[in-house]
Amino acid sequence: MRIALIDSGIGGLTLLKRLLDRCPANDYVYFADTYAHPYGRERANSLKVRIARIAELLYENGAEMLIFACNTASTVALDFVKKELPIPVFGVKPTYVKEEKTLIMCTPLTAKSELVKGYEREGAKVYANLCLASLIEENRFNVKALDDYLNNELQIYKGMDKIVLGCTHYVFVREGIEKATGVKTCDCYDKIIEEVESLSAKAGRGRLRFMFTGPRKDEEYNEILSKI
Repeated sequence: MRIALIDSGIGGLTLLKRLLDRCPANDYVYFADTYAHPYGRERANSLKVRIARIAELLYENGAEMLIFACNTASTVALDFVKKELPIPVFGVKPTYVKEEKTLIMCTPLTAKSELVKGYEREGAKVYANLCLASLIEENRFNVKALDDYLNNELQIYKGMDKIVLGCTHYVFVREGIEKATGVKTCDCYDKIIEEVESLSAKAGRGRLRFMFTGPRKDEEYNEILSKI
């Protein structure tokens, strides 16, 4: 199966790594929309149009499944693209269990979504950061450099039951988040991986290629992927 993943940068590589480990027989295309990074700063309507165009391009180029490896993209455009394309379309979204004292970490645009607003009304705490995804991109080969920043930002959230990583970039700094808060984190990938696994070929190993809209290189992304 030919599967295309969409993100604004390196965040979705954390999901891609899990898929490569669990479902290696597929052919994967990783579309990094680096020109528009970070998605969390975009306007919802313009971002929906942009993502829909990217999804259509990937479908026209042979994608048999699409995965929005970005919580912001999923909350803005997933339902729309599902209706437009005749292939399976999945997306990473924050989850919430009302009985748990939960912090959702996400971008400002994800925080404005009806999904997260609904969680907030039910009792979830929300931490929306405008620049953390960009800081992770800038420190992509040394994310531990962000430990002090995370400690200063997140100390007030000690005592939560769970922290939901509502941005795939944040998975890169989950150790720093857990160290700063003493709380276990959740990346919300399991459901998507199970869906892909149920539809995937069971034998062999497929190919991986990258596509970019801005100045990034395959070698750089392969190096990051190898270290996850």
